[in-house]
Amino acid sequence: MRALVMSLVLVFPLLAGLAVAHEPDHFSVIVRKDRHDPMEVNLIVNDSVQYINADERENMTHHIGYDKNGDNDFDDDGEFSSGVLNNSCDWDNEPDCRTAWVFSVNSTDLIGSFTLIDLMSDGTYREVRLNVGSDDHSTPMPEIGECFGAGCDEVMFIPESSSESGRSSLQNAMILASLITFLISLGLTASILADNRAALAEGGDESEQVELR
Repeated sequence: MRALVMSLVLVFPLLAGLAVAHEPDHFSVIVRKDRHDPMEVNLIVNDSVQYINADERENMTHHIGYDKNGDNDFDDDGEFSSGVLNNSCDWDNEPDCRTAWVFSVNSTDLIGSFTLIDLMSDGTYREVRLNVGSDDHSTPMPEIGECFGAGCDEVMFIPESSSESGRSSLQNAMILASLITFLISLGLTASILADNRAALAEGGDESEQVELR
């Protein structure tokens, strides 16, 4: 039984490595009188960010958005905005009033760097940054025969057959699955053998007790 437990302990990290994925994160930006905290936000696809108006000046509103063509509005194709954000709301009488804006990155079309404009009701504005990256956890590796590291300026000889020796990701997955199956089988076999030895030992003890009688 101990061998089976040990084999599973070895297998679980391998299985965990196959299921690494980015969990959606949620960020908050505090919109103040003279700045945003933070002034630049870095997101990955499926993340979200909330802009909260904490400007305490009376009746001061903020309108945050991406003005792609620079025409001082956020209504054109490819543009987006928060709408007017107030620092406080009387929702009983102003149900459409808002103090915060949640922007969810739910499309790969949004990958890139954006300069957002924060238009304030006093006629001033400030620029803030929003960077969106793809949800890619892969680490680029050099191709078979490709130079990697120091001395890469030198000419290298690449055998013609080297391009055929690379394994696809499917083949790697099959090899890993075979290894996992082998470890589990090894653990089960060791567990069965250990149980058989224990049973034989118990039987031997009983025979000795009968002879002694």
